[in-house]
Amino acid sequence: MKLTIGIVLLTIGLVTSSWAQVPPPECAKTVRIHGSFPKGPFKTLPGESYKRSPTVKFLVQDDGTVSDVSIFRSSGVADIDRQVLDAVAKWTYKPRPSRCPMIENQMTVVIHWGE
Repeated sequence: MKLTIGIVLLTIGLVTSSWAQVPPPECAKTVRIHGSFPKGPFKTLPGESYKRSPTVKFLVQDDGTVSDVSIFRSSGVADIDRQVLDAVAKWTYKPRPSRCPMIENQMTVVIHWGE
């Protein structure tokens, strides 16, 4: 009985200590190393008007590439939204070190420029 209780307590101790481990600081940062923004001029279709800075959602993969780029909030001008999507899809980030745990790193970014 004492051996069973000891094993259970040891197991609980190992599990809780692994929960308390904090990853190294370099695992918590997502650093963009390359990225450009569209410069215009932009084509405005009849009935379109610029309403706001576009907001873009995307995933940063462990190797630093960007995937699943989508417009979260439109600028109101289709050409601006398309060019922003194309630009963000080409961004690259510093790859995660191999000792860092894998995570899904979803980003949401507002693209501001001289409004």
